[in-house]
Amino acid sequence: MEISKGIKPILKAILLCDQTIVEEGTHKRTLIGLFDRIKSNNFPSTHPSMSVYVQFREIEGVFNFTLELVSLTDGKSMNRAVIQAFNVQDKSRDCELVFNLMSVKFEQPGDYEFRIYVNDTVFGQKSFKVLN
Repeated sequence: MEISKGIKPILKAILLCDQTIVEEGTHKRTLIGLFDRIKSNNFPSTHPSMSVYVQFREIEGVFNFTLELVSLTDGKSMNRAVIQAFNVQDKSRDCELVFNLMSVKFEQPGDYEFRIYVNDTVFGQKSFKVLN
């Protein structure tokens, strides 16, 4: 499949939650435990699991999507998750992506950010705090 170029999707949402459930049959998503901060008593700290829900509209074609976790304290990229050659078939429907992340390690408290890329271009970010 050829990767689509020149398409400008509209980002509707980036949400952090404990779990995303995708219903069989309807494919409806249920987001459980929305949050914008993580609290830990010890560092380094490993968050056992989290889900990042991303929603676009006005998008159709084949795309590479990348979710990157960045420490805003030092600008360091901590992790990346990639969905390659994802085919979005209907521009009239929203495109929903779910990234399920396990054992996410935070070296220190501070400000962090998830960035969503479409074909290597940043289309949005979601900041959150890790607190002591």
